Amino acid sequence: MSQRTIEEYLESIGSLEERETPVSTTSIAQSIGVSLASVSEMVRRLSEKGLVEYAPYGGAKLTDEGRKRFLRLTRRHRLWEVFLNKYLSIGWEEVYHHACSLEHGTTDLVVEKLDEFLNNPEVCPHGNPIPRSNLKHKGNSGITLAKLEAGQSAIMLSVINEHNAEFLRYLSGLNLTPGAAVKILEKAPYDGTLTIEVNNTSKAVGREAASLVMVKPLSNNQPDP
Repeated sequence: MSQRTIEEYLESIGSLEERETPVSTTSIAQSIGVSLASVSEMVRRLSEKGLVEYAPYGGAKLTDEGRKRFLRLTRRHRLWEVFLNKYLSIGWEEVYHHACSLEHGTTDLVVEKLDEFLNNPEVCPHGNPIPRSNLKHKGNSGITLAKLEAGQSAIMLSVINEHNAEFLRYLSGLNLTPGAAVKILEKAPYDGTLTIEVNNTSKAVGREAASLVMVKPLSNNQPDP
């Protein structure tokens, strides 16, 4: 079990804990792209190392030590994303995997110098908060787009599934990027498909995709009766 593999699992579990706790092995497998059997074996070994709490068929969650390691990794990763996006003009669809290659070999000193150079950014290009040097982390705020009802408006905050370049390109095609103003025109009663308005254009968004987009509902707006 390599150090990089351990770190990849900790990052996956920590990110997924933003929307489900404990995290199912199915979610971890989908996130990393491996089999359920591989995930079950790996989380068991992480549990033995004191990094994960795991119960068969009950899911996994990070221990205090596992969360500290996750936050250190997340800080490195998201700072590199900001650098790659801002200074090398690499799009938000591509920065995740490039940052993955850089984060594992980055020392604490380089992390702090990078943070200083970037003027202490608060969020990555996907809108997700960057943990501070003391590892304080406010996590994602808001609710998922899927939870809005017809007639409600919101501002897009962030993306949960930031590692999936195809998904991010899909969102770009909808003009759904952090800061975008969104209004729910219609919500299908059966499958939850949303018809949304972004930049005066209406688009359809499936429930699964909408569940991976975090938004901040605008105050004083009520769903249509």
